[in-house]
Amino acid sequence: MPESNLQRELQKAPYEPLLPIEKKLIGWSLGIGVVLLVILVVVSRFLPASL
Repeated sequence: MPESNLQRELQKAPYEPLLPIEKKLIGWSLGIGVVLLVILVVVSRFLPASL
């Protein structure tokens, strides 16, 4: 099978490490996601589904 354009482009592209701001944004996004997930679990346990 012939290679797709994306595969060829990815093979040519040099590796670029993440910038510090990108690392910080990833960390904040993951942190906010985990905190919101914990809040959702706590709220769903202590509040009844039908009020």
